[in-house]
Amino acid sequence: MELSDIIIESANSLCEAGIIVFYLYHIMKQKYRYWLWCLIPAAAVMFGVINCVTLFKANAWVNIGITLASMIVMSLIMFESRVRDVIFYCLLFVIAVIASEALAMGALTLLNFGTPNELLNMGMGRIIGMACSKLFCFWIAMYISEYLRPKQREIPFKNWLLIIFVPLLSLIILNGIFVSDKLAPRETIVYLISVAGIFLLNVFVFDFFDTYSNTIKLQLMEQRLKSEEENYKLIEEKYSEIRQLKHDISNQLSAARIMFGQGESPQAMAHLDKLYSSVMSAGGVCYTGISSVDAIVNMKWERSRLLDLPFSCKVVFPDEMHIDELLLCRIIANLLDNAIEGAESASTDDKFVYISLIQNNNKLRICVMNSSDEVDADHLKTTKSGYGHGIGVSSVKEAVKQLDGIFSFKWDKGIFTADVLIAYK
Repeated sequence: MELSDIIIESANSLCEAGIIVFYLYHIMKQKYRYWLWCLIPAAAVMFGVINCVTLFKANAWVNIGITLASMIVMSLIMFESRVRDVIFYCLLFVIAVIASEALAMGALTLLNFGTPNELLNMGMGRIIGMACSKLFCFWIAMYISEYLRPKQREIPFKNWLLIIFVPLLSLIILNGIFVSDKLAPRETIVYLISVAGIFLLNVFVFDFFDTYSNTIKLQLMEQRLKSEEENYKLIEEKYSEIRQLKHDISNQLSAARIMFGQGESPQAMAHLDKLYSSVMSAGGVCYTGISSVDAIVNMKWERSRLLDLPFSCKVVFPDEMHIDELLLCRIIANLLDNAIEGAESASTDDKFVYISLIQNNNKLRICVMNSSDEVDADHLKTTKSGYGHGIGVSSVKEAVKQLDGIFSFKWDKGIFTADVLIAYK
């Protein structure tokens, strides 16, 4: 290989390394670990790997495999992303590379710059092909990163696999069918249309997931707005009661004091007990600062009140907390549903439901207790008559697992306790 060829190949490798680093940074920008200038040595390392493989004239698939492995390793070092996400992003880039090479080669063949075999060798056609493929690769990579970034948490893993492997396998099949040393212009046109069609179908797939995701998100938002509306109504009612009590409490205490002075102690005590019950009833409002959590707890409190179940809540939230609210609400709602059901069906007369939400040292502890008949806390079954429903318990376990938390269930002396501990940043 002559010096001029080495320079051209090196320039091509440098452009590809720059596109790779730019793509990875653009799509995982929020999870970047280091300073911005660290992207320069990262691009230099990627350039060294790609250039060495290119100059040694490795097999095309070996070249792609080494590039993919290098991207994955570099991404895991530079970004705080899950391995599954990193592999997904890197495989998408590989698809972009294969598609850009195929499109560039097909277009140049159609314009009579040479056959695919000639374009793979040194010459003006190869230089133009390199430039065209890099432009195609940059455009496709930018489209993918811009389109995927807002939706990266909403696509199920099995659909990720389809998005990656369907176009990848289709491109390989198309190359096997159409690309040869002697492509007729008509075949080249069919080839280009086929490649473009595959990407168009892939766009439709993304659009489908986007529409589906937005529909689900809209339904969740509507449910949340409805819950928050009910929560605000409860809070308003309770605050009205508290304002009324504040207005009347001095008069009520004065009346009780007069009764004690007149020797009417039993009547005075009954009067104070009634006042105490009113105060406790008016105080049944949970406030954590997270509106969705407040709505859940306050609605469950209202439900237990209608069932005549004593409900108490302890909240210690001194700091702002960053936890997935949907998962947090799922945990609290299911635990409280199970607790209310367990307390309602308990044979004891001393029924109650209690929840504590305590935040300390970047940890959140959720403790839900209720009166309950004896249950096997290690093997909670799906029954309509027993404690909780298996679906609810399994939902709690799955949500806690997703938040990297721990949980425990236990029954002791007529009290069932569900304990959840979640650490957060």
